[in-house]
Amino acid sequence: MFSGAVGYISPNGDFDFNVVIRSIFYNASSNYLSYMVDSGITFYSDAEKEYEECLLKADAIRKVLG
Repeated sequence: MFSGAVGYISPNGDFDFNVVIRSIFYNASSNYLSYMVDSGITFYSDAEKEYEECLLKADAIRKVLG
């Protein structure tokens, strides 16, 4: 399972990162597909609303994979 940030840090110290909040992983050799959803939690986040948002994101992926 992967959850977190994707990005880079250059030798001169420049960097750029993005939070991964929706991902689909497919392994063609084993014919295995999985997906994950996440949210960007902050100090002001409402846990229940963040959970509901994750459910909506998961539902959208299920519909696409349908």
